[in-house]
Amino acid sequence: MTGSAQLLKALEYASHRHRTQKRKGTRNIPFINHPIQVASLLANEGGETDPVLLTAAVLHDVIEDTVNSAEERTELMNEISGIFGDEILALTMEVTDDKTLEKKVRKQLQVEHANNKSLRAKKLKIADKITNLRDIIIDPPGWWSNDRILEYISWAEQVFEGLKGVNPVLEDIFRKTVAEARFKYMSQSAEN
Repeated sequence: MTGSAQLLKALEYASHRHRTQKRKGTRNIPFINHPIQVASLLANEGGETDPVLLTAAVLHDVIEDTVNSAEERTELMNEISGIFGDEILALTMEVTDDKTLEKKVRKQLQVEHANNKSLRAKKLKIADKITNLRDIIIDPPGWWSNDRILEYISWAEQVFEGLKGVNPVLEDIFRKTVAEARFKYMSQSAEN
């Protein structure tokens, strides 16, 4: 499969897997927009052209967010490997949280393991964090307080510390996005 065909196949595959899901914000945005935005950010703003990276970006939440059991996870991993190959599966797994762990543990592991990721995984994680922060700026989860949002921003920065050194453009975008998010929510906290 060529890079373009592989990317289109991944878009079709991820769209099907995420078809019933919505983002956490109040605007009821289809979940598939997120992985598309991550891949687009990598290519169009970060200058990344690696088809493995872009394909994994589209697939990066499929395993984490569309299975409910260890058996389903294994089946899905085998399916992704069969369709897209072991290299894309490995990169997808490298950025996939283990949902059997408590959320607090998963978040701490992201901080602890960030520095040990492959170059591709680091780029993908930076783009994922940028996209999440952008979503928080324009459409935060309705049940998140300003303090919760500011905690997320600080946590994203902690993860980012271990990811730096792979793409200066993405890193600059991350810093600017953090500054924008922090300014918005610190201003709102000051008003309250």
